[in-house]
Amino acid sequence: MNASDSKRILIADADHETRTMLGLMLSGEGYDVSHAVSGKEAIALHDRKPHHLIITELGEDGFQVLSQLRRHASPVKFIATFKTSRFPAKICRRMGELLGAHCVLAKPVPPEQLLAAVRSALD
Repeated sequence: MNASDSKRILIADADHETRTMLGLMLSGEGYDVSHAVSGKEAIALHDRKPHHLIITELGEDGFQVLSQLRRHASPVKFIATFKTSRFPAKICRRMGELLGAHCVLAKPVPPEQLLAAVRSALD
């Protein structure tokens, strides 16, 4: 049994292709993966069954998820992603850090970089 088998990860991203790709990759590594299309759905899923890690894209929903869930009694770890075409990288990295993200990654995120970030966040 892989150590990651019991770790629950929530992918909160409006883009179906991104959710699917990340979900398949992380499931293949033995993680229990859930998906949310919106920030509201991500918060509801996490409230129902807490996750060890949330991967969310910075944007209106991502900022909402990060700010709301970090107020929980036992805050969850986050990895924030962003599109460089939408916001300047420097601003996204700073906002992610201020909101408590474990790390902030520019899209498209190379698979090995994301896996390293996930492993680091869950250690």
